[in-house]
Formats: sequence, C-alpha cells, structure tokens
Amino acid sequence: MPGGTKIEMHAAKVRKRESFTGPANARIAVPQGIPMKILNLDAVNLVPAFRSLGHVVISAGYQKSCDICIDRPYNAPAVYDHVCSVGFVPDFVFLCDSGNMPYFHHIEELPCVSAFYSIDTWCNHWHLPFANAFDIVFSAQKGYAEALAESGVPVLWLPLFAPSSVIPRVEVPRDVPVSFVGTIGHRNNPDRQSFLKQFKELHPLVTYSGPYAELYARSRVVLNQSACSEVNFRCFEAMACGAALLTERGCMGMEDLFVEGETILPGYIRNDRRGAAEAAARALADPAVLARVARAGQALVLERHLDRHRAAAIVAAATSCLEENRPAKRLAELPRRKCLISTAYVMVGTDIVDSALEKHARYFLDLAAQYYAARDVAPAA
Repeated sequence: MPGGTKIEMHAAKVRKRESFTGPANARIAVPQGIPMKILNLDAVNLVPAFRSLGHVVISAGYQKSCDICIDRPYNAPAVYDHVCSVGFVPDFVFLCDSGNMPYFHHIEELPCVSAFYSIDTWCNHWHLPFANAFDIVFSAQKGYAEALAESGVPVLWLPLFAPSSVIPRVEVPRDVPVSFVGTIGHRNNPDRQSFLKQFKELHPLVTYSGPYAELYARSRVVLNQSACSEVNFRCFEAMACGAALLTERGCMGMEDLFVEGETILPGYIRNDRRGAAEAAARALADPAVLARVARAGQALVLERHLDRHRAAAIVAAATSCLEENRPAKRLAELPRRKCLISTAYVMVGTDIVDSALEKHARYFLDLAAQYYAARDVAPAA
C-alpha cells in the first residue's frame, strides 16, 4: 500500500535464528485514507489507539467496555461471522493478551489476517504453541521473541507502552519522593511484598494499588519491581507521567530501550533492597540530574513508546500479511497447526489446580483432544 512501511520477519529468518536486536520501528508511516476494520479480541489496551489513528474497531472479550461481552470461552469464527452479518468485515483480527486463559478458540480457522500480542509469556508458556493459530505474533518481551518464533510464525519484538491518556496535562508539585503502584501479594510475584517492605525500612516509599497516573505525576522517582525482570507497563507509564524510573537490571531488552543515567536512573540488581534504596537516595540527592533524567525519559516515551506507536506498528505488520496473503498459508496448514495448538490447551487445562475452576480445566482438556484428533483431517481444497 502506498505510504505504508512494511515491518516483517520472514520464517526464513527465524530458521536462521537471527537475533532480535531491536524492537519494531515505532516511527511508522500509517497509510493515509485507508482505514482498517479491526476485530479486537480479549484485552482492549490498544483499541483507543487504533481508533485515534482512524481505524474502525469492534472489540469482543470479558471486559465490560467491550462492544461484544462474553462470559465463557468462545468460538472466534462465530464472533467473526456475527460482525460480518452486520456489515463489518474485518481486515484483520487482533488478539491482545490479558494475562488470562485463552478465551477465544479456533482462531486458526479465520479467513482474514490474524495477529497475537503475547504480553505475559513469562507466566503463560502456553503462548508458545498457541502462536501457531496466527499469521504474525508480537512479543512484548525480547527474551521470549525467539522462543515464540520456534513455531515458524513470523514474530516481532514489540515492547509495551504507555497510554496516551495518562500524559499529564498540567504540571503539579512533585511532592512524593519515591512511589510504587501495583499489585502486592500475587502468587506470580512472591518476592514483591518482602522487597517493598524492606525497601521501606531503608527509605521512605509510598505504595498504592489502583490508578497510578495521579501519583506518578506527583512522584520524583517511581520504583519498579517486576515478576521476572521483564520490561513491564510500569516502566513506560512512570516515564510518560514525568517521573524518573528506578528499575532492576534485566535481560528482556531494557538496555535496548533505555540508557541508565540518561533516560532512566542507574538501576539495581534484582531483589537487592539495599541497593535499590541507596540508588533512590543518590538520585534524590542530586535534583538537577534527577530532573534531567526524568525529562529525557518522558521525551523518549512520548516520541516512541505510546499506545499509538504500537498500534501503528501492528497495522503496518497486518498490512504486510494482507499483501502476502498469509491467511492462505495458515489455512493450508491447519492439521499441523491444530496438532501444535492442542498442546497449548493441554498446558492450560493441566495448569488449573483451583477446584472451583474444575469445569474450565475439563473444557480445555476436551478442546485439546478435539484439536489433536483434527491432525488427520486434510484442509479443504
């Protein structure tokens, strides 16, 4: 399409095991005058950004803000047929990970381009075989991009982002030295509670669980503690709000995105409470340098790491998939792909240990059996 920038990684590159050295380009020329029709499944994080770029979106998922709300796992082609019946024929279907179970199944049968944004790959390893349901996959964490690419599906490293809506419109006094906003006590991050408790014993810290924008806008430093040293939403959100980011050093692409001492504060070793507290104290002791880092970090996020930058990258990649007719390749490989996808549903079903969710476990194990049986069914001519 004229004016569009192709962003792609062919399966040939995956087979050569080329490294994922940089994120998908954030400075993308969006095709002018060619709005896309997008069916968004599951999380709605990027729906406002798609719409702000002029695209038309119908969302379906568990969230109450969705246009189509579901209350149980649902057949994706049925949702597709429903929106088509009211005159909305999607150019592509985009499934955005919500960190939960795979609510939509049989995505691999969709006749249009299908894309998946894998965010919580670190705690949902079923994403790896599930990638076979799509024409293209976006990995939020650099460290998982190559693992996802083992499926042979084109994969792009697409880091997380900040919503444009959180950018402060009015400057307020930064009267909170250090803050942390996030869930405390979740089973997926058992280290957080003790880390924050011991940090507080060494340095003042305001902690909160809930909306973050107002507190971040008042904070001079935002402390980040992640589940597995990933580059999480908090990094981008804090910087977008104008706070200086203090985070642990990791191996998920942090060094490719930010520069310590320039756009983020010098970091600390994971779970080193004393090192983190000392780093915060040093930063606060030099207000001029702290303000410079905060300004540079905010400028970087506003230029490259907002939701609209990610939405543009996804649309550009979907455009490439349309041009190459990747759905035809996927549909021609349905038996093989279904066999691989069955592994994802086995992983989901066996991972559910809560007796209250026993029906869910059985549902996914039955779905896995159906998929595995379909391995011997030849695709339609």
